[in-house]
Amino acid sequence: MGLSYDVAECYGKPHIRAYYEGKGVKTHRRENGAFCVICGKPATNAHHNPPISKGDVFLLMTKWGQFVLKPSLIAVCGSGTTGCHNGFHGGARYKARWVWDSDEFARMWWEGEFLKRMAPHSKALYRYGKWAISDSVSGAVREFREEI
Repeated sequence: MGLSYDVAECYGKPHIRAYYEGKGVKTHRRENGAFCVICGKPATNAHHNPPISKGDVFLLMTKWGQFVLKPSLIAVCGSGTTGCHNGFHGGARYKARWVWDSDEFARMWWEGEFLKRMAPHSKALYRYGKWAISDSVSGAVREFREEI
């Protein structure tokens, strides 16, 4: 079974205030002093976006080779069943999606041009796109583009 474009698009993008400490997807950590991207409380966890139930990795095949991409990480408060982290899971109140600044940048990602020059999850990708986190209850959309 393949992934939808929206789901596949979230693999390999920059993290928000979190990172992988090791090779596996369960080695996720929050940056020191990280705050929840939703409510601003101290972050206690990192949400995998997309959730690892969609797959631990996404294999992107390009003319430049195969790239193994992990879910992006987002610093949040709570666990998968509490706090803002639950909002990404339980009721799916929050949805994070990657938005490219142009169709050309999206093409460069999918054809592997960015990945041949920079590692997956590189903050340099913020030069070309941003995260948009939507709230299905309030209708608000928060955008994140970290400083490089």
